[in-house]
Amino acid sequence: MTTARQRAIDFYQSLVPGEALPGEATEQYKDIDELVYLLSRVPTFTPRPIRIIAAGAGFSGISIARAVHVGNIPNATITVYEKNIREGGTWFENRYPGCACDIPAPNYQFSWAPNPHWSSYYATQGEIRDYIHAVTDQHGLRPYIKPAHKVTHARWIADREVWQITICKTDGRDLVISSAGVAEGESDTTFVEECEVFVNCCGFFNNWRWPDVQGREKFAGRLLHSAAWPEDADNDLDGKTVALIGNGSSGVQILPAIINRVKKVYVHVKSRTWVTAAIAQRFAGPNGSNLYYTEEQKAAWAADPKAHLEYRRMIESEINNRFSLYIDHTPSQKAAREFSVDDMTTKLRNGGKEDLLSALLPDFAVGCRRPTPGNGYLEASCHPNCEVIWGKVEGLTEDGVQTADRMTSNVDTIICATGFDLSCAPRFPIVGMDGINLRDEWLRNPAAYLSVTAANMPNYFTFMGPSSPLGHGSLVTSIEMVTKYVSAFIHKLQTQNYSNCVPKSHIPAAYQKQALAWLERTVWASNCTSTYKNGDERGALNSLHPGSRIHYFELLSTPRWEDFEWTSLCKGDDLTFAWMATGFTDRERNPKEDTNLTYVTNLALRM
Repeated sequence: MTTARQRAIDFYQSLVPGEALPGEATEQYKDIDELVYLLSRVPTFTPRPIRIIAAGAGFSGISIARAVHVGNIPNATITVYEKNIREGGTWFENRYPGCACDIPAPNYQFSWAPNPHWSSYYATQGEIRDYIHAVTDQHGLRPYIKPAHKVTHARWIADREVWQITICKTDGRDLVISSAGVAEGESDTTFVEECEVFVNCCGFFNNWRWPDVQGREKFAGRLLHSAAWPEDADNDLDGKTVALIGNGSSGVQILPAIINRVKKVYVHVKSRTWVTAAIAQRFAGPNGSNLYYTEEQKAAWAADPKAHLEYRRMIESEINNRFSLYIDHTPSQKAAREFSVDDMTTKLRNGGKEDLLSALLPDFAVGCRRPTPGNGYLEASCHPNCEVIWGKVEGLTEDGVQTADRMTSNVDTIICATGFDLSCAPRFPIVGMDGINLRDEWLRNPAAYLSVTAANMPNYFTFMGPSSPLGHGSLVTSIEMVTKYVSAFIHKLQTQNYSNCVPKSHIPAAYQKQALAWLERTVWASNCTSTYKNGDERGALNSLHPGSRIHYFELLSTPRWEDFEWTSLCKGDDLTFAWMATGFTDRERNPKEDTNLTYVTNLALRM
């Protein structure tokens, strides 16, 4: 690519070739600045073309591709590179038994692609994956996605104001590991593409890790990880003796899914956890169980979208009203604790294993760890096939698991449900201004502004980065709101004569300071080891937004342009308003059949 300024000149020349007609241009600019003179000949807010590259085709990559497709980011091209063989992100990758979403399915979908056909209130991984595939096809988004291509490096080229993206073609395998430094699945074919805007949609719930134990290579049986589940794993479960390590969200879902298939399962628990009420339980089945929709219900919602929308609104209202329980020492938190204690006690007592309460009941606040509704988990813990073993796993042996107090043997299969690295650092180098590598910076201290932008990274946006609302409600809605926010920035670049924007140097750090100070009042700050703290009881809460998701949405809806440095395509402060162009808007110069130029009518409609 040429310089950003030259690219703009070339574009506007293509719109107004030849000499200007009388009254068509601001003649005093003719000998002052070529770009300003060309701008004076085109309608105000004419978007210049912009090239976008996105990494990752999960919900975020699909959302930003759709923004381009429908013209919310006009005059733009986008390529979404996806390392796996299909789109779907975490819902394509996570396939362990029982994998499902703990957010109600009616609210775990795009607002622009409502699905009245969910089979149940809490959807399984496979059904969510299929929804993403269907949305991609039905909304014409597949042409934007290049599967089996892994982004491995990004560098900002300051003199041309572009991102230079290195992409490696994979060997076509189903799943490709995204962890830093892991080249498994990469081929020898690499190439470089350039773009004005780089969007990181890789997410963070797929950077999985083995437990930090000795002797993994000694184990002679099948060693599985919940986040990298092979298709043939069923052969090593049915009728086998299994050890399940971990009782976080994945482990809580796996146990009830395998309990009736295995000969014996040892559940290794090192951390206490609240097995909580289901999210928006009021609309779920009896006692928070999954609710399976009838064909009549699904047909009625398909025939009456307004009724379906109202149902979704009621559920979302329930979810949003729940946020107060995450503030520690409040009546809502006290009520949640009392309910959870009573519920866990009742289920374990009914299962004849009330003694497990001493191992499972936490002393930290409800919600400090990611809530685990875990339908059937406590009941499965009471099953005759199950034995719960308390204590940290020290290592693996040839045929079992060693803890400080005990060794299990004759184990055929070990399942590690040990979570993800949530350091928030990118998996590959992203080198911005002055050679600063965002991966190195965020490994030290992940400071982002509104989870979307980062210091020293011009025209760079990330979805669900540090300080995002991971702990509250549907991330799909959050992704939609971030998409609107990013689209507004790109449109401003396109229409107001800016080549790039970057947060002012102090902004991400100041925002992080505010976030961490506010989060001290929440249950997430209490004394637990959690994903939100990246597995460290004393870790900083860098992953979470300092407020409710409604709070987050309203912040995104009112961008503070003043928190950014904006680089003009024209030199000289006296040309700041050159983007006002011909003085006529595009809809005046190029009206469509339904163009309404009467502001009196518009104002009356709002009254």
